[in-house]
Formats: sequence, C-alpha cells, structure tokens
Amino acid sequence: MKKKVSRNNVVPVVVDVKNPAANYSWSSHHPSIDLRRTPIGEYDHAKRIHSIFKKTALAFVSLLLVLIAFEGVRLFSVKDALKKSGEQIGENFSNSVHSLQNLEPEKASATLEQNGKNIAQLDQLLKNNHAIGFLNLLGDIIPAFKESGSLIQHVASLNLNFLNLSNATEDLKKNGFHNFQSDGPAFLSELRGMQTSIANINSEAQAVKNATSNLRKLSSSFDTIDDAIGKRYLENSASLYKANSFLGSLITILNSDNTRHFLVLFQNPSEIRPGGGFIGSYADISIRNGQMQNIDVRDIYDPDGQFFEKIVPPYQLQTITQNWGARDANWFFDFPTSAKTVINFLELSKMYSENGVTFDGAIAVNIPVIQSMLEATGPIYLPDYDLTIDQNNFLTEVQREVEAGKDKKAGQPKKILKVLAPLLLEKMKALDSNSQNIFLKKLGEHVAKKDIMFYAKDDSLASFLKQSDVDGSVFDIPSNFLGSYLAVVDANVAGGKTDALINQSVDANINIDTSGAVLTDLTVTRVHNGGDKKDPWWNSKNQDFIQILTDPGSALISMKGNSIKLEKPKFNYDSNGYDENADLQAIDNSTTAIPEFNAWVMNEFNKTAFGTWFNVEPRKTGVLTLRYHNDNTSLTPPTTGSTYTFVYEKQSGVSTKLSATIAAPIGFVWEETGTPTYTYSNDDPDGRVILTLKLAKQ
Repeated sequence: MKKKVSRNNVVPVVVDVKNPAANYSWSSHHPSIDLRRTPIGEYDHAKRIHSIFKKTALAFVSLLLVLIAFEGVRLFSVKDALKKSGEQIGENFSNSVHSLQNLEPEKASATLEQNGKNIAQLDQLLKNNHAIGFLNLLGDIIPAFKESGSLIQHVASLNLNFLNLSNATEDLKKNGFHNFQSDGPAFLSELRGMQTSIANINSEAQAVKNATSNLRKLSSSFDTIDDAIGKRYLENSASLYKANSFLGSLITILNSDNTRHFLVLFQNPSEIRPGGGFIGSYADISIRNGQMQNIDVRDIYDPDGQFFEKIVPPYQLQTITQNWGARDANWFFDFPTSAKTVINFLELSKMYSENGVTFDGAIAVNIPVIQSMLEATGPIYLPDYDLTIDQNNFLTEVQREVEAGKDKKAGQPKKILKVLAPLLLEKMKALDSNSQNIFLKKLGEHVAKKDIMFYAKDDSLASFLKQSDVDGSVFDIPSNFLGSYLAVVDANVAGGKTDALINQSVDANINIDTSGAVLTDLTVTRVHNGGDKKDPWWNSKNQDFIQILTDPGSALISMKGNSIKLEKPKFNYDSNGYDENADLQAIDNSTTAIPEFNAWVMNEFNKTAFGTWFNVEPRKTGVLTLRYHNDNTSLTPPTTGSTYTFVYEKQSGVSTKLSATIAAPIGFVWEETGTPTYTYSNDDPDGRVILTLKLAKQ
C-alpha cells in the first residue's frame, strides 16, 4: 500500500542521469538552472567561491569602514592644525621668494629655517595621530593615498632645497664679486650650486603639487593645504624654470676656454639720449673660465675713429653729425634695441673686427650707480690729478677734467676714468659685509629706477632679463587693453650738459568715456637751473627733442609751448652710398609731419609717438601742453567690474615727477576710492609704474 505524501514536502529536482550520486540539495533554492551554460559541478564550485569571497569582502569592508571611521575621527581632530600649518608653510615660501628677489638671502634663510621647524611639527602631528601610517595603509588599495602619504616628505625636501638656494645666493652675494675677479672656478661653482638647487626645487614642487592635487580629489578639506603649499609655491615655478635656463646659458658662456667680452656702457645723464645718457665712455670686460681677465676703459671715440661704415644717423642728429657711430647709437627708448645697435657698431669698428672680438652682452650704468659705489668705498685719492673723488663731486670734477683738463689737451679726455676704475673695483672687493649689504640694497633700487639695464644676445638670457624687468625694454601692450600707456622721452641735441640741471614734471589728466575711448591732457614742465654756473657746459640752452609715447592709434588734437628749430639742409645720403639701420628705418618710414603743430607722429615699438622740439633757456621754465585722443574702437564698452590699467615708463637717467588723474566714465566710480577720479602722484617713480583700477556703478 502506497503512503500518501503531503504536496508541501515535495521538492522537484532535475537530476543528471550521468551523475545521479551528486548532491542536489542546493537546487531547491533555485527554481531553474540553465544546463546549457554551466555544468552542474562547475556551477556548484563557482558559487561556493563567490559565496566565500562575498563573505570575506564584506568582512574586510566592514573592518575597513571601522578603521576609516576610527582614523577619520583622528584626521578630523587635526584638520585645523593641518590647515594652520599649511598656511604658515605656504606663507613662508612666498616670503622667501620675495626676499631672494630683493637680494636678501639672509632673510630668506631665516624664514626657511623656521619653515623647517613648522614642517617637522606638522610631520610629528600627523605621526602622533597615525595619519601617515593610515594613508600609507590605504595606499595599497587607493594609489592616490599612497602618493599623498609622502606629502610631508616632499614639502620637507622642497624646503631644504630652497634653503640650499638661499645659502648659495648668500654665498654669491658675499663672495661672488671677489671670486669673479680672482677665482673663476669658485665663481662657477657658486652658479652651479644655485642651478642644482633650482632644478631640485622644480622637481620637488611638482611632487608636492601632485600629492596635494590627489588629496583634493579625496576630500575638499585638503583644499587649504593645496592652496597654501602647492599653489603658493607653484605660482613662482615659471620664474624658477627660466632662472634655471638663465643660469645654464650664463655658465656656458662664462665657462669657456675662449675669452668672452661684455660691455659696460657708462651713460652720462647730463646729456640725455632716448636709451639713457650719452655714452661718453665704456669698459670692455674680458672673461675666461668664469674669471674676469681684464677691464679696458675706453673713450667711445676710440672705436668710432676706426668705424668706417656709412650709416644714416637719426634725422634729429643730422644737424650735429654726418655719420652715425656708437657714441649716438643708444637712440632708442627700448634699451635692448639701443644695446644691440651699440654692439653692432663696435663690432664693425676695425679696433675690434680685426681681432675678431664680439660682445655677448651689455650693461648700461648711469652716474648715480658710480656715486653709490663711491659712497660705499669712501673717497678715492688720485695722485696724478691731486684730486680726491667722492660721491658728491664725482660728476662735476670728472666732467671738468674731461671737458677742460690736462688729459684733453693730450688727446685723452677720458683717461681719468681709466685711472679711477681699477682703484674703485679694488676697494669694492674689500668691502665688509655690512657695507656690501647697504650697497646691494641700493643696487636693487638703481635697477628699479633703470639706472642699470642689462642686455644679452643669448635668447635664454634675454628672455629671463625681460621677464625680470631689468632689461629696459618697452612694455608690451596686451590685446584687448582697456587703459593708457605713457612715456616721456627726451633727447639732448647740442644742449651742452644741461640735463643735469633740468627739473622735469609730467601731469596727465585722463578721461574715459562710456565707449572706452580715452582723452588725455598732458603737461610737461621743464625748469632749467643753469645759467650761473662756473663751467660753461652747464649754462647752455637745453635743446630737447621730446617724444610722447602712448597707445597705438592715438590722434593729436592740440599742442602748445613747443619750439621751432631751424635745421640745416640735409646731406644727400642716398647719392653717397649710405646704408639704413633697419630699426631706425622702420620708425622713419612711419613718420608723418603735423605742420600745424610743428610736430611729427610716428610708430615706435607698437606705440604711437608724438615728437617735437622743446627748448628751454637757462633760468627759464618751459611748459609743453598737448591733448590727444584714442577711440579704442576694438574694445567693448566698459561695464561694472571692468579693469582699467595705467602704465607709465620712465626714461633711464631722467628724474621726473609724475602726477596722473584718471576720470571714470559717466555713471561709474573707481572701486578703489569710491569716487569718479583716482589720482596717483610720485616725485621719483620707478622705471615702470602699473596702476590697475576696477570700475563700479556710481
């Protein structure tokens, strides 16, 4: 008799007839099985592995979450300390860069040493809270954590290399001048040490940036340390890369078995020219294997006397010279163009061409720099002249000796400079550290005032000098420029040495309308304080060819107070086989006369220039006024938040008092003052002044 079984206890099972002994109990949990895809034995094995992995993974994740929660509390507890430390470290980096740029490596070193302590404290803070170990543990799973775990080590290494750079700069500051004159290998070693430190800094800075960027991806709480350390340093990375390239090129030039030559152009601002003072004398510095071999001080007329190229001089100089020479070659407001022209003329002179001498670069030095050197060294006695030279009498005594001394009668008017130069350099080499620091600070001020300008033929050197604003180049106006550019450029032509006695002031009133067009009223005042001086060269009429450089496309509306100069008939240069200088020709070809104003308009270095004669008699005051307009048709009209930029560039060797009043468009005020006008005034501005103002609705 068959026993009835409850239907609830019946479980349907599909059995493989080829393997009836298999355990099929698991199949009751699965209503259907696709036997076409997975053999039952394999399916059973895979599911077991999956089950085991799932349970293990869940256990691991649970453990990991516990660790994250536990250590996350610790990380959160040090977040504020991490933020403060990161901000302080970043600020110290910025301060160190600023100190190095100001030739104050000792300040940079002190800051970086403090930075090292801050980094050590930050490292200890994280270690005490197991954060570093935790990040490294997570690094086995998430690579970003692994890289981030080494952040402090990268920051510490960055700081150490920065400290090495600061120490190398300090060493160069203390010993560089001496080593350059006496120990070339040591001088080159100092430069190589700086180059190595910069290369290491660039490498570590990128590692820091990578680490902080990855931390930002993981948590926004690390934004502050990324900004403080990564961005605050990397904003200077482009400059450091260029500095590294600069040092590489400089070392290559200096570390040569062949003698290399550099020019020092002594510019006399008593007779001003567009590129600086008149180049009455210069020094040829020869260098081999990193060491100065000789300094040969020369009268500029020595090479000009052996310069037989026939080159058309600037039109304004044709009344005083038929031929263009090195003495007048700094005719361009852009110093790299002037320096390139001077070097070209000297290299064409037989004095240098017959010996194959070329020049790798030039340094322009104005008289105030020599006066600062004499202030540092103290008075220097010249037995041959029975004369003591100091910073107060240098200009008058040397000028008197050059113009009327015994050496002029002997045909060597600049001999006094040849005698003075080695004595001055020797005393400079012996300065104590305090005097060095004082002089270097003044040297930085001279660079800012364009009393010192640097030019190099090498592209890498030239690029670095331009970026550093020490090459005296003309400002490049960017595209979509809402603003005004201004430079007042004087050129003494047959005006004696009277520029030393001229007080000049420039007053600009700039009005911007709602379309972005700019109307400028400019006043240039020149006061001649000569006329009663002992030496006649101070008492001449000051004859000035003045140029106003401004925004391209500007149009002259009016001009008053300028002079009419009667000029001699021009020499026929074409029929006498004279060549044109390409840079000068480009300006000449753009020049158009404006007869109603006795003026000219021309294009110079992507600027519009208005030129005229502006002569002032001794003990008199001359006032030149002009109005000009620029439509700025390529710009969109100014709106709230628009930025206006005023750029003023001072001429090397000319001390000018500047006042500029800028009026906002109708309906607007300047955010900086809350008023419609902004006034800037400076009795002795730097070589380049840039004012940035923002518009706001009135």
